[in-house]
Order: sequence, then C-alpha cells, then structure tokens
Amino acid sequence: MIRQSIKRLCVFILLGLLLAAPGEVLNQILARNDVRAFRTTMISYSILLFVGFFVGKVIALLIKHRARAMIIYYLGFGSLGLAVEWLLLGNAPSVDPFQVITQPGMFTFWGTMLLGPHLIMDPAGAPGLRRSFIRFFTAFSAIYLLVAAIIPRNRGGIYFGFIIFAAGSTWLNYFYVKYFRMLKANESIVQPPGAKAEKGFSAETTSDVSRHQG
Repeated sequence: MIRQSIKRLCVFILLGLLLAAPGEVLNQILARNDVRAFRTTMISYSILLFVGFFVGKVIALLIKHRARAMIIYYLGFGSLGLAVEWLLLGNAPSVDPFQVITQPGMFTFWGTMLLGPHLIMDPAGAPGLRRSFIRFFTAFSAIYLLVAAIIPRNRGGIYFGFIIFAAGSTWLNYFYVKYFRMLKANESIVQPPGAKAEKGFSAETTSDVSRHQG
C-alpha cells in the first residue's frame, strides 16, 4: 500500500512537471534565455505538486462528491497561481495591458499542472477523454514552441507564441468540464440512492461507465 502510494505520488509529480514544462520553455528559455530560471522554476513546481497531491486528499476527505471536490481543487490552485503571477511575478493586468488576454491561460496553466495528472491517472477516467486531452496538449504546445522558436523575435515570434499558449491553455477547460461531468455521472450511476459517495481522487468506479464516457 505504501509503495503504491509513493509510486502514485511520483507519477503525479512527473506528469505535473511534463504539463508545466512547455509553458516554461516558452517563458524562461525562448523569451528570456534563462536556463537557470527554468531549472529553479521546475524545482519549485515539484514542491508545489508534492503539496498539491496531499491537499487533494484532504479536500477529498472533506467533500464527499468527487466532481465537486475536483472543481474546488482546480479553482483553488488556479487562483493560487494567479495570485503568484500578480503579486510575485509582476504579471497583473494593471501592470501590462497585454496581460489581460493571457489571464485565462495563466489560470488554466496553474490549474492544469495540478488537475491534469488526475485526469490522466484517474482509473475512473474515460480512455477517450484521456487520449484527446494528451493529443491536444501535445499539439498546441508544439505549435506555440515552434512559432516562438522559428519566427524572429522582432517579427512577433515570442508574442504570437504567448497568444497561442494562452488560447490553447484556455481551451483545456473544455476537457476539464467533460471530466467533471463524467465524475458526476459516475457518482449518479455507481452510487445507489442514499449511499455515501466514494472519497478520494483515485476512487474506483466500474470500467463500463468509463468506457461509455470515452
């Protein structure tokens, strides 16, 4: 049991870092040419993911409905991320008007780092949704990195890279809404009337339900 929990924690952190890495390659390496900052950022994200893994378990203990717990988890870490962007990194809309259009993307970026691993790892998740999420994330990440790397900076390569990043990140909410709805549907199908909802972000449901949601 302990070994399995440690394995899940390690996989969770690894997936979170993989989901965060393309955005930070754009921000730290391509835009700022600062590899050291990239390394430092990824280390700080590892700590955040470690904490977030256990915060998720606490939320699951407090809120019996998995869909509701996941929504709170996502909104909480997305809001925390915006607070970091505004207060610590100077990316508040009041500082730079350009930041207004990137706010939804930044919120989703932080939320994705914590929620994305759950969507991928959840045994109750639909394989079709998981595959679609991974394909879309990989595709739009490759596009904005290529745009920023190939188009010269003085012709807007970095600028357009950030625009694509913000738009693509925001679109990830489409997959999250489907995931939340799937969790809610699983609860209503698997749980008999009056029964307690299964707690925990890795609670198991029937495989048939997951396949039908795909």
